[in-house]
Amino acid sequence: MTTETTPLSSDDLIRILHRGSQAGNALVIAGLVEDELEKLLLTAGRSLSNKQAQEIFGGMGPLHSLSAKIEIAYMFELIDQSTRDDLQVIKSIRNKFAHTTRYVFFDSPHVDQDCRRLSNWRDGLANEEAFRRCALAKINTIKLKTSQILFAKALKEPPSVIEDD
Repeated sequence: MTTETTPLSSDDLIRILHRGSQAGNALVIAGLVEDELEKLLLTAGRSLSNKQAQEIFGGMGPLHSLSAKIEIAYMFELIDQSTRDDLQVIKSIRNKFAHTTRYVFFDSPHVDQDCRRLSNWRDGLANEEAFRRCALAKINTIKLKTSQILFAKALKEPPSVIEDD
C-alpha cells in the first residue's frame, strides 16, 4: 500500500489503472442497459418522429434519465419487478462510479453493498462479474420483450402483396 509521501511504483500505477477501468466498464455496461431499455420503450409505444423521440428521451425530456425509463417500463408492464429491482441497482452502481471525485472500485464498501442487492450475487462471485452478468441477463430480457412486441405488431398488420410489373 502506498501513502502520499511514497511515490507510486510502476506496478502500483498499473494496478490502480487496471482497477480504474472498473469505472469505465460500469459506465459502458449501464449505458448498454439504458440503450436497450430506450429501444423497448420506443418499440412498445406509438411511432414517433426523430424530433419527437429526441424531445422525450433527450436533453431534459421526461424520459432522459435511466430512472425514468425504468419506472415507465415497469409501470406499463414491459419489465417485471425483479428486472426493475436489478435495473435500479445497476443504475445506483453506475451513479457511484460516475458521480465521484475519488477512485471507486467494485469492492469499495458502498458499491459492494449495492452489488449484494443484485439478484445473481453469490459468495465467491466477484462484484464486477456479478454486475456484468446481471446487466447482460437484463439486456437479454429487455431484448426478448422488444422482439415479442415487434412480432406481435407484425402479426396485427395485414399481409401485403407485392406485384411484379
